[in-house]
This record gives sequence, structure tokens and C-alpha cells, in this order.
Amino acid sequence: MNYTVMKRAEQNSWRRSAILRVAISAGWLLCSLPAGAAPSSCQRELGTTDITLIKSVLHLRDVEHAPEDRQCAAYRQHVATVSKVRGVFERCLSGANRDADLQQLEGALDDANGVIARVCER
Repeated sequence: MNYTVMKRAEQNSWRRSAILRVAISAGWLLCSLPAGAAPSSCQRELGTTDITLIKSVLHLRDVEHAPEDRQCAAYRQHVATVSKVRGVFERCLSGANRDADLQQLEGALDDANGVIARVCER
């Protein structure tokens, strides 16, 4: 196996594991949302974040074997999406789980930014 093929296989493996971590983080975050703890506008915003995150993760899966430019665009969009969700969580969540939820989002952002740095910005 030559270096280029090995490097590509390594990048694909890392992307798959990053997508899995993002999906797990999103699921964990969504299950921990407090019921009835936030004002009605926050309840509405928190309710839409689950759909937004799921769509973003599914889009990452859809472009897993696409050309790198499409993958990079998807990861950049995912970073924008997770950043917006983080803003909603910062504003609307409270209680003991808030910090853990925000740390999970930070981990998802770090993973996505890591893929962008390794694959997209060469």
C-alpha cells in the first residue's frame, strides 16, 4: 500500500470516528434537555436544536465518501450549526447539566475543526 492510499484511509477512519462522536454527543445532549425549565422562547429554540443537529450529522454522513471540497463545506457548515446551538444552550440551559452539555458541544466543535484543519486547510 503506498503512502497516499494509507493517508487517505487514515483520514476516512478519523472522519468516521468524528461523525460518530458528534452523533453520540448530539444524542446525549438532546436527552438531557430539561423539560419546562426554560422560558417559552427557549423551549421552542431548544426544541429546534435537536432537528438542526440531527440534520447536520446526517449531512456529514452523506458526504463521507464525497470529494474533499464537499466534505470540507459540510464540516464548515457543521461548525456554524453547532456554534449556533451552543449559543442557544448558553442562553437557555441552567442547572447541573448545563456545563456538561456545553462541554459536549465544545468537543463536537473541536472534532469538526480538527477535521477541517487536517483535511481542508493544507
